[in-house]
Amino acid sequence: MRAGSYAWWTAGSSPRNLEAETMPKVTLPVIQEAPVPGHVSCLQCARCCTYVAVGINAPTTPKLATEVLWHLYHQGVSVCRDEAGEWYVQFEARCKNLGEGNLCSVYLNRPHICRAYDDQVCEVNAPQKGLIEFKEPKHFLEYLRVKRPKVYKTIAAKYVPPEHQPEALPPPPARTKRASTKVR
Repeated sequence: MRAGSYAWWTAGSSPRNLEAETMPKVTLPVIQEAPVPGHVSCLQCARCCTYVAVGINAPTTPKLATEVLWHLYHQGVSVCRDEAGEWYVQFEARCKNLGEGNLCSVYLNRPHICRAYDDQVCEVNAPQKGLIEFKEPKHFLEYLRVKRPKVYKTIAAKYVPPEHQPEALPPPPARTKRASTKVR
């Protein structure tokens, strides 16, 4: 068969000796990006496949603050506030599809939330500077006492067991009167 001859195709007949005329196999190199110093690849880490995080309401009321406490009373649970002021509860729970070598066993059919992750901007390679993570009730209560004193005062006596009460804060420094200076 001559190169460029497609007469057999348009005439509806089959080609002669097609198997004898197959193209030789060519091995193509895999192009890999140069490693970036300090960058952690997904296959080295897989941190995002080891927890589930769900948005929650900010602890602006006693009821919402005690819900945060309830989360923190459980093992493997933390509560975070990101740099945008959003709150979420995080459950340490490894994905059932995370296999050996940090490979996803359902990679081609993974959920949209997994597809949206990007190792360039993930928590390991681009940590949030303003992230606050609470793993213990005491730490959350210390935050609440400073940032939301009215909410803290409301829940402290009734909803916080003594073993979870934060350390007493030192008294504020005494104010000194300045000598008045009159300008004449």
